[in-house]
Amino acid sequence: MKNSFKILLLFLLVTSCKIEDRYYDLSQEGKEFLAYEAGDTFQLKNIETNEIISFSVESKSIEYVEDGPNESSFIFVSYSEELIEIGRILFTDNSNCYKGEIKVKADRDNGFEFTAYLYDCFGDDFYYFQNEFMDTTNVEGVEYSNAYLLRNYPKTLYYSKEKGILKIVDFDDNTLFGLIE
Repeated sequence: MKNSFKILLLFLLVTSCKIEDRYYDLSQEGKEFLAYEAGDTFQLKNIETNEIISFSVESKSIEYVEDGPNESSFIFVSYSEELIEIGRILFTDNSNCYKGEIKVKADRDNGFEFTAYLYDCFGDDFYYFQNEFMDTTNVEGVEYSNAYLLRNYPKTLYYSKEKGILKIVDFDDNTLFGLIE
């Protein structure tokens, strides 16, 4: 009985030791991609139909989310969580037809993932940043500098830290949607 109690006590001591949670912070560079604030508005022109679409930013959030246990989590049944910082911007048009999400997520290598998801009247398009950058780009006769390219074959989304979505082009570089200022 005494040995059982010692074993139980030892087991409880070992399993109650929790390894510290790991936090992966979003870099300042990553946070700069969250160009819009809640309540901001912007307009895109559907080049094919000449329709001007007015968007409102519904929300902007930066928070930590669980990304699963880390490698050392299974030692003696104790575990720690890996928490990844994510920034999100949700926006929609007045009719709630065109919707989108801009997301920047910290990664484990001190970098970040930058994505855009456009859905409903946009279709269902997921754009992913792969470290492509253009010094300047033209949108409806206006020159913009520092454009980041997010790809979704066959389309490309041009994005600016200062202005947000600049334009969306097809495979032949024809503009489908362009920023209106």
